[in-house]
Amino acid sequence: MRPRSLLVLVSVLISLVALVALAQPKKGAKDAAKDTDDKAAVGKNGDKPSDKAADKAPEKAEKAEAAPAGAGDAYDLGEAPPKQAPGQKAETKLSPLNPAANEFPDGGVAAPPVEYDRLLGDIAALRSRVAALTTTLFASKLRVIVETRADDARIASLSVTLDDGVVFSAPERFSAEDEKVVYAHAVAPGHHVVGIEVERYDARAREYRTWQSSKFSVVVPESKLVEAHLILEDDSSMAVDFPDDQDGEYELNVRLRARVAE
Repeated sequence: MRPRSLLVLVSVLISLVALVALAQPKKGAKDAAKDTDDKAAVGKNGDKPSDKAADKAPEKAEKAEAAPAGAGDAYDLGEAPPKQAPGQKAETKLSPLNPAANEFPDGGVAAPPVEYDRLLGDIAALRSRVAALTTTLFASKLRVIVETRADDARIASLSVTLDDGVVFSAPERFSAEDEKVVYAHAVAPGHHVVGIEVERYDARAREYRTWQSSKFSVVVPESKLVEAHLILEDDSSMAVDFPDDQDGEYELNVRLRARVAE
């Protein structure tokens, strides 16, 4: 073949290749990027992203059907607790293990056992025996008499003691204008201490009150009866004088007369 004919043939072939290349459609930038993403998303096992999306689509659809509309995160985590109003104290929730206030029946006050009544009876009998024994052993006796002298004074409380033990407590509205025997019993011969404590108020003005406590030593001879006569006098004028001219006076007097009566 001649060189000139060979050159013409090569030129024709180059022209045909150029025409074929121009006839093929060109890929845009978006198609190239998509091909790159698809290749990168292919897993090690050869699964394509489209296959994984297709597998997860039914699960998402089931969750969408089960969840109520507008539930969002509240469906998964539960409803949000109600907001506490300003100044409102938080409610204390008791444990279900704690019994309720009215859970157990109320049987009322239990009756005292039989042994309790029997014990009270034994104590009363023992006191009677002690008193009888004292009377038998000691022939000496002591009698305490109380007498009150007052026009407007009233007794709020009064108690008589013997050797620091209370032997008489006056009832309400106690009055002894006629001399009352408050104690009479056998005692051991010798020295004894008779005491009296009294609280009084003025009938004309109750806010004016007095408190008085006195003790006296008394000797009771062997086999003798001694009378201890307590006289309480109240000639106070504080309730009348002080409100009028801011000048008043309390005048109290306690006397004891002891004598052998028998």
